Amino acid sequence: MPWVRPPVPEWVARLDAHGDAVGGARHLVSIAPDDLLATSRAGTGLDDFGVDSWRPHFDVLLAALEDEAELTTTGRLVARTELLRALRQRLLLTEAWRADPTILDADVPEPVFVVGTGRSGTSLLHELLALDPANRVPRTWELLHPGETLGPPDTVAAARAAGHRVHAFWADLAPAYATMHHNHGDEPNECIFATMLEFLSDQWGGTYEVPSYSAHLVAADQTDAYRYHRRVLQTLQRAEPPPAGGRWVLKAPSHLSQLRTLFAVYPDARVVQLHRDPLRTVPSTVSLMGTIRSMRCARVDVDGLAPLISLGYSLMLDDTVDARDAGELPDDRFVDVRYADLLADPGTTVVDVARRLGHAPPDDLAGRVEAHVARRPKGAHGEHRYSLEELGLDAARERARFARYQARYDVPDEG
Repeated sequence: MPWVRPPVPEWVARLDAHGDAVGGARHLVSIAPDDLLATSRAGTGLDDFGVDSWRPHFDVLLAALEDEAELTTTGRLVARTELLRALRQRLLLTEAWRADPTILDADVPEPVFVVGTGRSGTSLLHELLALDPANRVPRTWELLHPGETLGPPDTVAAARAAGHRVHAFWADLAPAYATMHHNHGDEPNECIFATMLEFLSDQWGGTYEVPSYSAHLVAADQTDAYRYHRRVLQTLQRAEPPPAGGRWVLKAPSHLSQLRTLFAVYPDARVVQLHRDPLRTVPSTVSLMGTIRSMRCARVDVDGLAPLISLGYSLMLDDTVDARDAGELPDDRFVDVRYADLLADPGTTVVDVARRLGHAPPDDLAGRVEAHVARRPKGAHGEHRYSLEELGLDAARERARFARYQARYDVPDEG
C-alpha cells in the first residue's frame, strides 16, 4: 500500500473551506513580500532587518510558496505566521545587537553538533545529552523567539508560552505528527529554526512543497546562515550561558550536508555522527515529511520525494566518508555512534559519548538516561509505520546504493 495522506481534522477542513468559498486561500491570507515586511515593522516599531544577505532567499521562498506549494487556507495561515515570526525575530535581534554590540563579541567554544540523516536517532541522542548538566541545549521556545530572550520577565514568559502553543498546534493540525516526532517548548530542538531567520533552512524546504526553493537551498552558499546561527547562540547565551566548563550541544540532520561550512564558522566544533541503516531512515523520512507537508499543502508529491531523499542521503553519506578519510574534514573532531548501540544501551552510550568528547560525566548520568528512556519508550506516543516498498523503492537497489557507507561505519542492517 502506498503512502496515505493522514486524515484532516474536521476543524481544519472547515477552515480550509473558507478559502474554497472565495476562489482560493490566497484571497483570504496574504503572503506578499511588501505586506509581510510592513506588518512586521508595524508590529515591532523597528525598521532594520540587518545585513540584507537574507533577502534573495526570502524572495525565492515566497515565489515558491505562491507558485508551487498549493497552500490550503490553514497552510497559508501557518506560512504567514512563520514568515512574520522570522521577520520579527530579525528586527528584534538586530536591535538587540545595536543596543549592545558586546553580545556578538562572546566566544562559542567547542560547540558539539549532533548530526546524521533524518530519522537516525539524532533527536533522541540530543535529548539524552541534554540530561548532562554540563551541556547547554537550545530549547524550542528559544529558537522560535531568540529576540525575546533578553527581554523583561513577562516578555520571556510570553515567548516561552508561545513556544509551547506552537507545538501543541502542530499536533492539533496533524495528530499523526505526534506519533512520529515528540517535542514541546522546553525540550531541545534543531538548528534549522535558527537558520530560518536567514531564510536559508531545511525547515522551509522540508515543511512545504517548494521544489524551486529546495533546489536553491542545495545550490546556495550557506555561510551567512551559519554566521547568523552563531549570532543567535551568542544572544541565547547572554540570557543563559552554558555552565562553567560546559558547552553548547546542538543538533540538525541538515548539518550533514554542510559540514565544511560548519567547520568554517565553528573551527573548534565537535561532531557526533549517528549511523543507522538507510533502508529504515529513508522511508521514515519520507513518511514524516509527507505528513508535515500535508499540514500545509493541498498536494504532496511523495512519489517524487522518495527517490530524491534516497539519492540525497547516499550523496551526503558518501561525501562525508570521502571528506573524512581524505582529511578534508577533521576526522579527529568526530565521534561516531551507531543507532543500534544507542537503543540497546542508551546509558552506556551517552556516557561513552561524553568521555570521547573529553568531558567527565557525572556519576549518575547513565541512571538519568535510563530513567528518561523508561518514561518515554519507543511507540509511547503511537506507532509510526513505514516501509521501503510502499514508496516505490527497490530494497536490493537501495541496499547496494548504501553498501559503502554501511561497511565504512559498520552499520548493521535492520531487516
